[in-house]
Amino acid sequence: MVGLVESVCVAFDRFCLEKCAHLMKSSWSSWFGKVQPPNEEQYEKSIEQIRDKAPIPTMWLFGKTGSGKSSVIRYLTGAEAASIGQGYRPETRTSRRFDFPNSVEPLLSFLDTRGLGEASYNPQADIDRFNANTQLMIVTVRVTDHALQGIIEPLRKIRAATANRPVLLVLTCLHEALNGTDVSTTAPVTVDAALQSLVDRKVMQFTGLYDQLLTVDLTQPEDDFLDPNYGGPALRKAILDYLPQAYRQSLIALAPEIRPFDTQLQKKSYWQILASSSMAATAGAVPLPWVDIPAVLAIQTHLAYRIADIYDQPITPANWAVLSSVAGSRIAAQLAVRELLKFIPWVGMAAGAAGSFAFTYALGMSWDWYFADLRHGGVPSAEKLKEVFAEQLKRGQKLWGTGSG
Repeated sequence: MVGLVESVCVAFDRFCLEKCAHLMKSSWSSWFGKVQPPNEEQYEKSIEQIRDKAPIPTMWLFGKTGSGKSSVIRYLTGAEAASIGQGYRPETRTSRRFDFPNSVEPLLSFLDTRGLGEASYNPQADIDRFNANTQLMIVTVRVTDHALQGIIEPLRKIRAATANRPVLLVLTCLHEALNGTDVSTTAPVTVDAALQSLVDRKVMQFTGLYDQLLTVDLTQPEDDFLDPNYGGPALRKAILDYLPQAYRQSLIALAPEIRPFDTQLQKKSYWQILASSSMAATAGAVPLPWVDIPAVLAIQTHLAYRIADIYDQPITPANWAVLSSVAGSRIAAQLAVRELLKFIPWVGMAAGAAGSFAFTYALGMSWDWYFADLRHGGVPSAEKLKEVFAEQLKRGQKLWGTGSG
């Protein structure tokens, strides 16, 4: 009887592997043949359901205009102030949303409430809209601002509506309390009595309305302060501590110490690679074998064209063949094994997400190297591309493990 069961299992495994390999070969052959840029509208529609299921951290920024909300976004993402301002889109009558790096494949989302301090502001519409899909609230207050009743009262209502959502009170613009002196030269804050008095006053005013208080001084490099990101690392750590585990991956992957950049193009490309990899991970977590393959391939195809566009390089049939060669049978075999694992509940979902993230990340980083080399007049070879892919596959696996652990 045992021998019969084993024979059946072996036959089933062989059937699954053959079916998966056939599907993979068909999918990759079709993918290789595409040399036309994907239609953005069709692509967005095709991943809409995936995007709705993606664990995208959404942070509710709550503070007056000029209180440092954009500086917080800039520090967490590395985006330029101009792109942040241009990237906002209306969400409610009194709020707007910034999706980073874009609204199609966001890594992080920030909700910004406007009209604070005005008598007409009523938080109920924002409470109704944001309560169910924000994991964290960041309240930004200039440390020298004394007119705060217009923030405190609506915050009290928001806090009462969702008491279990963490609130970080972030006191900003510390140098203003020091008459423009670099706060880095007077750290810690307690060294300066006047500044500490302002902090203590805010603690009293916001009693019961926050879970952790942080003091930051996020300035522009041209301001020539010793530490333009004073308090930034502590803010990032607090956000990671309070975010649910499933939502921490993007913020960890964006940490500047993980991936330094030589150029703005590299930075922009890396953002896109992370966004596409995260979306592929969500697609890869679909528990049904083979269902996610077309979605993952579509995401990877879109990624190739986005990176080419960033480096202002065309995708021709010739270089598309080189780009495709980096994947080939190795990826097909890996994905086939991953799909078979989906017959094991939970284990298969985890393997699917991790594998899709790592493979997409490795492909993206390989293509980034390829197009960057082309832009600089090089003639990148398929052999070198495969070396880069192998190295970045290990990095992608490590990065996923770091974000998940």
